[in-house]
Amino acid sequence: MAAIPPPASLDDVVSLIHRLYQPSSPEELSRIQDVLQEVQRSPSGWQLADYLLERQDQHVRFFGALTFTVKLNSDWKSVSEDDVPVLCAKLIGWLVSLLNENSPPLVVKKLCSTLVVFFIRFADAWADCIRHLICCLAVGRAGPVEEFAEMPPSPRLLVSMKPNAKLAALWFTAILVEEVGKVDTKNIKNYHYCLKMQSNEPEAVELIKSAIDMPGSAPESVDPLVVEAGLKTFQAWVSYVARATIEFRLEFPLLRNLTQTAINWLAHESTFEPACDVVIDVLSQSFSFITADDNLRLATILTSEWAVERYELLVTGDTDWGSIQFGRLLITFAEATVQKLAKSLHSPAGRAMFEMLHGMLKIPGYPPIEDEVSGTTFEFWGSLIEYLQDADGEDDSDDPWINDCQMEVKRAVEEFWRKIRIPTHQELAMWGRDQKDGFMSYRKDVADFVEAAYSLLGAGLFRQLVDQVTGALAHGANASWEEIEASLFCLNALSDSVGEEPCEDRYLDQLFGSNLFSLLVDPGVDIPLKARITSVSIVGSYASFFERRPNHLPLALNFLFTCISTPVLARNASRSISSLCSSCRSTLTTELYAFLQQYEIFASSPHADDIAKERVLCAISFVIQALPSEEQKLDPVSKLLGHVEKDASKLLALLQHAQPDEAKEIALLSLRCLVAIGKGLQAPDDMPVDLEASSTASYSSYWQASEGAPLQAKIVELVHMLCRAFQGDGEIVDSACCVFRTGFAETTPGLFVFRPEVITEFLLEYRARTETVLATASTLVSSHSTDGSTEISMQARQFLDFVIDLIVQIGDPQNEPEIAQSIVEFVSRLLRRYVDVLVFYQPNDRLETLFLFALNSLVVRETLVKKAAANFWTQFLGLTDESPEVQAAVDSITAGCSPRLVEKLCWSLGGGCQRSEVDSIAEPLRKLVTRHVRCKSWLTEALKPAGFPTANVNEKDKRLFVEKIMCLRGKRQATNQVAKEFWLKARGTEFAYVS
Repeated sequence: MAAIPPPASLDDVVSLIHRLYQPSSPEELSRIQDVLQEVQRSPSGWQLADYLLERQDQHVRFFGALTFTVKLNSDWKSVSEDDVPVLCAKLIGWLVSLLNENSPPLVVKKLCSTLVVFFIRFADAWADCIRHLICCLAVGRAGPVEEFAEMPPSPRLLVSMKPNAKLAALWFTAILVEEVGKVDTKNIKNYHYCLKMQSNEPEAVELIKSAIDMPGSAPESVDPLVVEAGLKTFQAWVSYVARATIEFRLEFPLLRNLTQTAINWLAHESTFEPACDVVIDVLSQSFSFITADDNLRLATILTSEWAVERYELLVTGDTDWGSIQFGRLLITFAEATVQKLAKSLHSPAGRAMFEMLHGMLKIPGYPPIEDEVSGTTFEFWGSLIEYLQDADGEDDSDDPWINDCQMEVKRAVEEFWRKIRIPTHQELAMWGRDQKDGFMSYRKDVADFVEAAYSLLGAGLFRQLVDQVTGALAHGANASWEEIEASLFCLNALSDSVGEEPCEDRYLDQLFGSNLFSLLVDPGVDIPLKARITSVSIVGSYASFFERRPNHLPLALNFLFTCISTPVLARNASRSISSLCSSCRSTLTTELYAFLQQYEIFASSPHADDIAKERVLCAISFVIQALPSEEQKLDPVSKLLGHVEKDASKLLALLQHAQPDEAKEIALLSLRCLVAIGKGLQAPDDMPVDLEASSTASYSSYWQASEGAPLQAKIVELVHMLCRAFQGDGEIVDSACCVFRTGFAETTPGLFVFRPEVITEFLLEYRARTETVLATASTLVSSHSTDGSTEISMQARQFLDFVIDLIVQIGDPQNEPEIAQSIVEFVSRLLRRYVDVLVFYQPNDRLETLFLFALNSLVVRETLVKKAAANFWTQFLGLTDESPEVQAAVDSITAGCSPRLVEKLCWSLGGGCQRSEVDSIAEPLRKLVTRHVRCKSWLTEALKPAGFPTANVNEKDKRLFVEKIMCLRGKRQATNQVAKEFWLKARGTEFAYVS
């Protein structure tokens, strides 16, 4: 498209403005706007604004007002002190002129916002802006502030003011407080705006009062537009004052006198919606504005005949915005006055209010699709529960109103329970994604509410929900599964709250001992899918109960295993199976071969879900782990691995048929299944530890040197086969490393506790996957650094060779920061048990390369690398309890590295690091101070060069820094504070705000 030339005349500008409002491409409109903005910002912009406001076209006039705004924002500093009142008079003059011509509100509002921008730029010159504007609009002309000093008070001027002029004054006053609210008043330079608003409060109140005052005889005679504008202006000021009162402790005492007047407009049809908005805002944001009289008046209106009519419309499903707003008003008032409402439950007004709140939970339709109201009541019921819980511990906790309010909560639970019943398949098919998500979100909110209600109502609520399920199940094949599902959903929400109380176990016995499972597995019973999903979830959620009551396990597991063959149920069912098998592993050992048979049936299905496979394999492994001897585990675990091998064998055929992506998915699945089996075979965290058992230092065990050894070798062979089949593919190697890691957490030899030389051989073969290999090597070293673990000095040396080769390859740690971090973290792991491997490493020049790399890692850009390096040096400098030979080597390395280490630390603390890194960098410095007598000389020497670390610190600053650091003798908090002060000084005092 051709470029748009700059306008050559004022008429050209008008022509471009017209083009903005004509159909065109976004690109062309953007170019037109760019050209017009250039003209607006030009030195002739002031004259252009006047010219455009003289035209009759409203779009052109709007652009004229906008041009004044642009100039005030871009060139306000060019306006001289003498010209400020002239400019103010000009803008007000244009406003008066527009009002006299009855210009559209669009243009008038824009000019009002321009006047607000003028105030923000020249607040001191126009301090009494509202009073000045009222005077000018009252006399119909602009003039200087001094000219109107003797005019009558504003209430008298406002009585005779034209409606359109009063509207303009209200628009200005509302925009004024909104825009001032956006100014950063936390900056002390802008605090005067708050004071200006405070001084303008009396005039703002008089203006709003004149707009919303209700005539005693005929309120219908008022202009609804003026009343609406007055209410919105009041709302804007209330919102600002609520914040200013909290942040700046400023008082605005006059504004609250208007609250009851605003409340009174609720009962008038033409002003209900704006009045409702205002009252809701006041109740939710500025409840302190509500006096006792206001509260009483609002309660009277909300229980009046007018309110009853509104309420009847609402509960019959009227979706008109006014009805929705009435519902919001009712709920907001109830929440704001929840304490008083609870205690006045049996008063006529209190009873009426509670009945309306319950009625809002009975609005027909599914929320939030047809019912938009019931979801807004959660806050009230939540607040009521919190208040009742607090009141329960007070002296008057025996008062009958507390028990009566608890019954109201119980009633609300039942009403919400009815709202969450699942729709029919036909109804659900008509919903869009947003509607389905909205309904599911509503159900989650109900679950949270039920959990909160349980904390108040206790076992009684639990029993009620169980009775609802068993009562519905009594109808057998004709049971209402929508009701059953809703009750099970609520019971599921309570699974984390329910303890091991006998009464609750008794109710769960009643639930799981019913015909629930027999109906769920009966193919002749038509059960909605959602009911099956919820039933699956509740079994897993109450796994601890099944551990206490194992007699229910067979039916529950039978149901779950029938579900895993259904694709949409498989993942949830497998999760519940895993949960049950983990909790009840010891009880289920007799069912182990039945589980293996069930898995074989499931795995043979072409539609078997991959994630479900992993979970069920893990679940069966939990049970295998509970077998009393390793010999008994061999056969069942061999069968599990056979399924994995069977899956893995398929990938070779796929590779031969050039289907690498499908083959890779099978390889990854096979490795994840191995990980799942390995995790399942791990000893549980709560397993008792035999303190008298001998240390398992030797790897001569059942799985390494007896009948189990071939099976472990088979796992290693399978892992190697998968990696080689894909030529060391990164994802495959990552997953293979996860297989080896499953044994790192074990304290006794097991099937997945591989010999360290086996793991080392694998990792070094696939060293190209550097970060994964380093991370796995670090974890391996850590697992063999604990008391009683086997020493792996030879493997640590092999990994150290690999690490130094990497360092030589990388050079500067800044070249590969992620790998640098992994290297430094690995070397740090050696310091717990393998210090000798590190300090006696040969040849010596390669060892120097490693320590130099660790030094350079302190000054890279990446925070994580720096912190890892600082941690390494802190640990290394803290080594004190080694053998004499090792300690001598450590001290020798420390003496050789410390001068350069101190230089790096001083550079970082001298502004080279980020503020958040100072504490970490100071740690190795603390160790140096406490451990080495030469630390002071090293510090002094490092800081000696002029201009180091920055020109902002002089010789005195450096000397004081060294003296303070040395005097503190390594005290953490004080040393860190000195380091921060030095950092701030080096960066410059303008950075002090970040400390």
